[in-house]
Amino acid sequence: MSGFLARLPDHARVLAGGHPAGGDGFFFEASVVDGLQQDDEIIQNEVFGPVVTVQQFSDEEEALRWANGTQYGLASSVWTKDHGRALRMARGLDFGCVWINTHIPLVAEMPHGGFKHSGYGKDLSMYGFEDYTRVKHVMSALD
Repeated sequence: MSGFLARLPDHARVLAGGHPAGGDGFFFEASVVDGLQQDDEIIQNEVFGPVVTVQQFSDEEEALRWANGTQYGLASSVWTKDHGRALRMARGLDFGCVWINTHIPLVAEMPHGGFKHSGYGKDLSMYGFEDYTRVKHVMSALD
């Protein structure tokens, strides 16, 4: 994550955080990065850590095009007071998990896993068992 921030283009701005946190280990301050463009490295790759990237969009279509315009699709969130908009966006987002007005809560009853290059299969829930099973159908007539 620190590499992404070190390689930010000149048009990007770190609005908050952006530095290692003290203590042992590899801890980083929660960070917000603004002024980004769609082809910037930090937009096009998965950043695991307390980093939020911000892009201003003009309409829902542009927001969906940008959100889906990466090779990754693990998780996303939609933040709005308009529930109809939230559901339209959730339908259009090509991500394995879409949260509305929240981000990251995981529950064992719901599958978690990405689309595209964001992993394989689904953790949690009964869907996770599918990766460890082979279903065979056998039918026999008894005379």
